[in-house]
Amino acid sequence: MRRQRTWRVRRTGVAMATGQQRWDRAYQLLLRWATTSPSVPAEPSALSILREVPHADRDLQPCLDQPSGRASDD
Repeated sequence: MRRQRTWRVRRTGVAMATGQQRWDRAYQLLLRWATTSPSVPAEPSALSILREVPHADRDLQPCLDQPSGRASDD
């Protein structure tokens, strides 16, 4: 017959910052990040160079989606 284990539970406290303290720290880090100048000048990305193409003057085209219903036996 196996001997049953005896478990011992220990509880300890862990110091954690409150929500307000975490918010303050994040805000300070953002301020510090915003005031530092980058060491390498940032080049515009390819996505920022592309212009939006307007589609307002184009005709509507039929879509590829089939209406719901029975499948055809073609």
